[in-house]
Amino acid sequence: MKMFLWILLGFSVAGMAFWMIATTGVPQDPLLMLLVIVVFAVPPFGAFWMLYMSVRHEKHPLPMILLAFIPYTFLWYYFERVRPRKMLE
Repeated sequence: MKMFLWILLGFSVAGMAFWMIATTGVPQDPLLMLLVIVVFAVPPFGAFWMLYMSVRHEKHPLPMILLAFIPYTFLWYYFERVRPRKMLE
């Protein structure tokens, strides 16, 4: 159930950012523009990190590779898969 909530959160953040850009255009406020850039720039880097980690450390990486293409799923992967593994070491 946690994974479903993370996926829903990722889609909702990406959807709200897209909706904000589509309805109002490019924001003129520099702080708001920085927020939009961060919201759209972070998921690709997180997905690449998740792909790298899952290929290196997962026994069956294909499900994690497919999940990496959902926005912000790398947060779920870090908190639910990577962090507990580090605590055990």
